[in-house]
Amino acid sequence: MPNSVDRVALLAIKSQITHDPHGVLNSWNDSFPICQWQSVTCGTKHLHRVVRLNLDNNNLVGTLSPYVGNLSFLHHLYLANNSFRGHIPPQIGHLRRLRELKLLNNYFEGQIPANLSHCLNLKKLGLALNLLSGPVSPQLGLLSNLEFLSLTRNRLQGDLLNKVVMNLTSLRALSASSNSFEGSIPDSIGATHTNLFSLGIHGNGISGTIPPSFYNLSQLQHVDLASNHLQGTLPFDIGVRLPQLIEFSISDNSFHGKLPLSFANLTHLKEFSIYSNHFMGNMFSLRDMPNLTFLEIDHNKLGSGKADDLSFLRTLVNCSNLQELECGGNNFGGIIPDSLGNISTLTSLDLQLNRISGSIPSGLFNLVKLTSLALAGNQLTGNLSPQIERLNKLEIFAISENYLTGNLPLSWGNLSHLSKLILSYNSLEGTIPLSLGNCTNLLGISIHNNYLSGALPPQLFHASSMLVSLLLAHNQLQGIIPVEIGQLTNLVMLDIAENNFSGELPTTLSSCNELDSLHMGGNFFTGKIPESFKSLTSLSSLNLSHNNLSGPIPNFLANFPLVNLDLSFNNFKGEVPRKGIFLNMSFLNIRGNSEICGGIPNLHLPTCPRNAIPKRKRGKLSVVIVVIIAVASLVVGVSIVSLVYFLLCSRRKQRKQSRESELNLKEPFSKVSYDMLLKATNRFSEANLVGAGRFGSVYKGVLDPENSVVVAVKVISLEQKGATKTFMAECEALRSIRHRNLLKIVTVCSSTDFQGNDFKALVYAFMPNGSLHQWIHADQHDRTLSLLQRVNIAIDVASALDYLHNGCDVPIIHCDLKPSNILLNDDMVAHVGDFGLARFHLHVPANNSSSVVVKGTVGYAAPEYGLGSIVSKEGDIYSYGIVLIEMMTSKNPTDMMFEGGLAIHNYAKSATFSNQLIDIIDPRLLEDGAGTSEVNEEKILAEIDRKMKCIRCVIEIGVKCSVESPQDRMQIEDAVRELQVTRDILLKNYTDHPC
Repeated sequence: MPNSVDRVALLAIKSQITHDPHGVLNSWNDSFPICQWQSVTCGTKHLHRVVRLNLDNNNLVGTLSPYVGNLSFLHHLYLANNSFRGHIPPQIGHLRRLRELKLLNNYFEGQIPANLSHCLNLKKLGLALNLLSGPVSPQLGLLSNLEFLSLTRNRLQGDLLNKVVMNLTSLRALSASSNSFEGSIPDSIGATHTNLFSLGIHGNGISGTIPPSFYNLSQLQHVDLASNHLQGTLPFDIGVRLPQLIEFSISDNSFHGKLPLSFANLTHLKEFSIYSNHFMGNMFSLRDMPNLTFLEIDHNKLGSGKADDLSFLRTLVNCSNLQELECGGNNFGGIIPDSLGNISTLTSLDLQLNRISGSIPSGLFNLVKLTSLALAGNQLTGNLSPQIERLNKLEIFAISENYLTGNLPLSWGNLSHLSKLILSYNSLEGTIPLSLGNCTNLLGISIHNNYLSGALPPQLFHASSMLVSLLLAHNQLQGIIPVEIGQLTNLVMLDIAENNFSGELPTTLSSCNELDSLHMGGNFFTGKIPESFKSLTSLSSLNLSHNNLSGPIPNFLANFPLVNLDLSFNNFKGEVPRKGIFLNMSFLNIRGNSEICGGIPNLHLPTCPRNAIPKRKRGKLSVVIVVIIAVASLVVGVSIVSLVYFLLCSRRKQRKQSRESELNLKEPFSKVSYDMLLKATNRFSEANLVGAGRFGSVYKGVLDPENSVVVAVKVISLEQKGATKTFMAECEALRSIRHRNLLKIVTVCSSTDFQGNDFKALVYAFMPNGSLHQWIHADQHDRTLSLLQRVNIAIDVASALDYLHNGCDVPIIHCDLKPSNILLNDDMVAHVGDFGLARFHLHVPANNSSSVVVKGTVGYAAPEYGLGSIVSKEGDIYSYGIVLIEMMTSKNPTDMMFEGGLAIHNYAKSATFSNQLIDIIDPRLLEDGAGTSEVNEEKILAEIDRKMKCIRCVIEIGVKCSVESPQDRMQIEDAVRELQVTRDILLKNYTDHPC
């Protein structure tokens, strides 16, 4: 048959597809002519040869056969949104008639074949959302007819703009965001690319200034240069020279100067994003921008604190499509114009952290579509209007750190979507409204540092409440704590310190067994610490100081993972325990209790008298104690463990905590629903599954298909005990840190699925190269890591630990460092992730430890943890040492060979002090760069000798980090320094080495 060549090619393509869930290829058999096969289109000329193959969106799994190059009449090849793996066959370069090639959102890896340049008729090339790596060949610049090029979300590198794009003179749209491209914007781009209408290169390493010729591209509609290293100023006439702009984004760069007033001429503008730069001065008029949808000017230096700073907001009168208005973190003064209330489409309004004065205009309460209203950190005065109840879609309301007065509005029940209520640091009065109990989606209430009075309403503690954080400290509240508080089974942080509460501590608090921080100091509580509190085994911070509590200090407190315990200025009596937190003077405060005794010598307490109680009486007392314990155990046994939603609270100092956790509301994705994640991951399909662990499964997803935003979605397995605590710990740790070698969290989802079941997920930046564990234990030769790559990864991980331990305001202990928690991005840069066991090093000097007992992972956890010792930086260093040894040997510390007393530490130590080192290392370390047939034997041996010296040094660092005694372990900063020397040796080809 004339089309037999195409038949053979298509059947070869089918043969390499291992999974076809929708049966798309079922018709590809001898029962039908190929022109009737599903997804195949033939032409009307040339004997009905195949001209189009469209397999988009079918969840196909497999590799692309080289036989595709035999479809010589093919015009269109569409394979997007599948799971094709392996390399792009270079045989595609044989398709001289090809006009469109769409391979986006697959797992293609390796370099882009240079001989794609032979497809001279190609107009559209879509390779986004893959694992492609290396520089883009300059030969692709020969595609003189190419109009659309999409490379977003790969691991490509090099100078794309100057070496490739400059020669693509027909190019109309370039999408190359989220790679590692470098270089600058070409000086002559405005002369060579006159047809360019879309340029997207955000999230790269492009540097320098925007050249003057760029502003000659008068057809430009979409410009996204965000998150690069660009700098300089914008020309005064930019709005005249680029009149067609629809999107203009230069956020997260280093631009400075004043904003050109000519921006006011951009009548087609929809998105204007310049946040996180250094712009200053006044804003331009927005009166003639009827299509404006997103205005993001936050975190600059705009405004001068004067009364007319916000006059530009009055020019929004015609912006009937505006959804997000982000102006926080500037110097804006003046008052909020009431006319903002006329923008009925507004869903997010951020004016926080400015110098705005006056009252909250009543017009804002007309914005019934608002989901987020952030006015915190200003100088607002007046009352909080009862009209707040009109904003029935509101999810976040933050107005802390102002000068508001008066009573809280009584009606909140209409705000059924409210999740965060942040009113702290004002001068609010009156009682806590009963109607807040109807806001069952509330995760956090923060009204501390006000003048509230009255009792706590039991209605606040509804059984269906999802409260995670309740902060009411520094008010004038009074009365007893309602027993209904035990229904807050999701509660993680309770702070009611410095009020006038009285009565006994409620025993029902024992049902809140997710509590991490309990602060009740500065009140008038009486009685004993309830025995039922024994169930609060998650507590890390407990403050009961300055009350009238009495009785003995319970021994069970010594078993809690406490990093802070304050029982000072009460009436406790009897012996002080001698273990756990009671061994750590730095985080224990028991002064002001005149009748306590014993304890460790450093407490300087009197010796406890011998017990003079008769045996018979003691026996009766024991029976009472047994009964109390039995009752308490029964209470603990029937307590309900519920799920915990997204934790936005930080354990930093109170004031800093308020500003950081309460005011920093801006997320890359302000709302991520279960439905969005379901679609992003193709219904959490197996094809998108990239990993699974005890507390959840991780899926690859496309959160924003239009902008090709690829993420990793960790779905929490809520049925696992401790999963909610892990979820909160990871949220808390990741929101408090930022480092190039730490996994970046994008957002979180705390919602319900379509069956009404609770659903929680963490959304991370996607790491396309998987985990270190997958690489060092991979069998495939093409997935090996060179010695230089392993040393670079070792430096990355050590740098991350150095930052966590020494570079954070509050040091953090990771507690679970291992290769499977070390992820690799496009450039094989390591990112430490999985902070589910992480603990804050609260108020800890640089050389001290916290007091959290945690198991970590067998084989990597420090030996002292198994003996009940405190969590410490040295524990992380031990885990790091084991990881280093594993990287060099490809031996897992839990291998069967390490049973019976032999540990991987001793195994490596023994080999470094003998001539057996070559017998234990991963042999692949000596393969890369070992030479070719053209290199003489002497040079090969010299290369191997040089590498062996470097390998020995890395293993010795691993041994020094993993010695048994914590105080004898190597400092992490010393490990970084020695590894950097090792890298220099490899890069500079030295033969000498300090090791």
